[in-house]
Amino acid sequence: MDASLPCTSYHSVVVVGAGVAGLYTAKLLQLQYPDLLVVEASHRIGGRIQQVEGLVPWPVELGPEFVHGGKSSLQGILRSMGVKTQEYAWPDRWYFGAERRLIDSSVEDPDLEATHALFAGVGDEEYPAQDLSAEEWMRSRGANDRMVAIADACYANDFGCSISQLGLREMITENRRWDSGETYLVLDRSLRSIVEHLAEDLHGSVRLSCPIHRIEHSAHGALLHGPEGVRIACQHVVVTVPVSLLQREQIVFAPALPEEKLAAIQRVKISNAVKVILAFSRPFWPAGFFDVVCTDSFIPEFWVTDYPATSTSADTQGLVAMVGFAAGLKAEEMSHMRASAVVQKALDQLDQVFGSGPQDRPATAAFVRAHIADWSREPYIRGAYTYPTKDAKVGDREALAEPIGLTVFFAGEATHPAINPCIQAALETGQRVAAQIQAASGGPQSKL
Repeated sequence: MDASLPCTSYHSVVVVGAGVAGLYTAKLLQLQYPDLLVVEASHRIGGRIQQVEGLVPWPVELGPEFVHGGKSSLQGILRSMGVKTQEYAWPDRWYFGAERRLIDSSVEDPDLEATHALFAGVGDEEYPAQDLSAEEWMRSRGANDRMVAIADACYANDFGCSISQLGLREMITENRRWDSGETYLVLDRSLRSIVEHLAEDLHGSVRLSCPIHRIEHSAHGALLHGPEGVRIACQHVVVTVPVSLLQREQIVFAPALPEEKLAAIQRVKISNAVKVILAFSRPFWPAGFFDVVCTDSFIPEFWVTDYPATSTSADTQGLVAMVGFAAGLKAEEMSHMRASAVVQKALDQLDQVFGSGPQDRPATAAFVRAHIADWSREPYIRGAYTYPTKDAKVGDREALAEPIGLTVFFAGEATHPAINPCIQAALETGQRVAAQIQAASGGPQSKL
């Protein structure tokens, strides 16, 4: 460390990143360390929880939108906030693009049933010495082309990747350790409320627009380098940035991170995801519709959600929204297309799904405006979330989570040992790091 330059400030704990993991870590530690500081590279808190306003009468989520599982660790926070949730089965409809056929999920389909059975039982597989993609594994179990297409649109897309990127090893771990339940829960308000709840007592302890590009560390503490010569010293630093930024070395560590951690950082992947949010003058989908998974289609999944209005603007009154979600290779394809072309292909697909014939174009007729969220373009995120990665090794997530002595700690969904990319995983890794720091300093562990 260069002691010749003055430090901007000194803190017991500095948390790098104001997403859910970073905010929860800070919330758990703030009473014990009142000088704690959170530094966030962007101009806002919340990480991947973001919204767009002005499309419809409520904010539409650009990032995560659902609570995955009714038994997750997030439930306690939601109860303390007085949040009500509505439970949905997922998915409730299927559209087979090659067949131009829309069915309810209750309709019996042998390929659907066989695909679900394969993925439900993947935890019973042995870890392979040489990893396989989900497609290779399915083929080895006798899956046909239609089953692979179902898995690509349903399971891989939901994991945040394509079927060729999805790896068997981490699928096995995820299946064995998933304990949150299978339902999808929709909150009665924006996910922004969770961010605000986590940050409510941190006012004055968060510094925005402060990207950290270098962390010097030793057994005696750390020195963080930020923009315009900012230097922040601390006893403990918590790194919660997405693994995609560590892969790009947007933060340089001195001394360098251990080889095992560096190798895990490169193996665990974040793919891209794109949300195509379409505002319509009226609904054109069946009553009670929630979600449709589309095989052999441009966008693998569409859903609709309805929230209490927060806008009184005449420009949004009466409008409804449908969200298209694509991840992996399909999202990469969209990233290289003109926005107008993406919107047109999305409308064409919806016309096929919900129209009664070639001349019936209900989506096009009701279309008002659109917004596209391309997560590869977010400079301090660079993708969606980690997925069970082909060729990742058993133990990579634990290697990502391993602290460097008692100085540098790591949190965020990529460090969750159960390969869980959800909001509850970010919370749980923040809780883990808070306990590690409290143990390192001999203090009591938070009861939150």
